[in-house]
Amino acid sequence: MSTKYKNAPVIEAVFEIRFPAELSIESRRDEYYEEIRAYYPNISVPVIDSPEPYPLKAYRFETDNKTKLIQFSINKFSFHSKKYETFKEFSSEALKYKESFCKHYKISSLKRTGLRYINYIPIERQDGIVLLAKYLKFGYILPNAIPNNFELFHTVLLTRIEAGKLRILITSQEALGAGRKEVIVLDFDFFFEGDILVDHLQDYLQRSHLHTKKIFESLISDEYRGTLKEVN
Repeated sequence: MSTKYKNAPVIEAVFEIRFPAELSIESRRDEYYEEIRAYYPNISVPVIDSPEPYPLKAYRFETDNKTKLIQFSINKFSFHSKKYETFKEFSSEALKYKESFCKHYKISSLKRTGLRYINYIPIERQDGIVLLAKYLKFGYILPNAIPNNFELFHTVLLTRIEAGKLRILITSQEALGAGRKEVIVLDFDFFFEGDILVDHLQDYLQRSHLHTKKIFESLISDEYRGTLKEVN
C-alpha cells in the first residue's frame, strides 16, 4: 500500500462510486457488458434475499481467473482487484472502467467515492492469546481489572480526515479453512461524500490512497513490518 512489499497483506482493493439512480442502466445493462465481456465474461445475477429493491442490487462480472471483478446497479459501480500489485496499476484500471461506464450512461456527478483495502495479517497465538502489539501499534486502555489477554476483539472506528472520512475495522478472525492461519483483519474504507464531478475522480482516488497509505504505515508494528520484506 506504500513501498512495495513482497508479503503485502492486502487481499482485495475496491474503488466504488455512487450516483443518483439512472434508470437507463437497468434497461441497457447489456450494452456495457459488451464493452467488458472479453475480460469479464462470468456473470452473477443478484439474489433476492433482502427487502432492498432489485434494481439497486448489483450484477457481478468476473474474470476467468477470479482475480478481478466489476459490479454495478442503477446507483453504484465498483471495481475490485484480488491480486493487488501497485496503486499505479490498480488506479489506472479502475479509472479506465469507471470513466467508460460514466460516459456510456451519461453520469456526470456523483454522491460518493470510496477506496477500500482489506488486509489479512496472519497471526500466531501465545497460550491462546493474540498479542496485538506484535502486529499493530494499536491497543485498548482498560481498567486494571480487565487484563489485555485478548482471545477475540472487534473494533470499528469512523474518523474525519480533511474533507473525507475513514472507516477502520480491526478484528480477529477464526481460521480460514484447512491449513490457513488465523488473521487480524485490517479493513480500511476511505470515502468522500457530497457533490462530486466525474472529471475529478482521479484526484479523489489519489487523495484516498495517500491518506490510507499513511494510516497503514503508521499502524503496523516495526516487528510486523520486518516480515513484509520491502522490495526495492
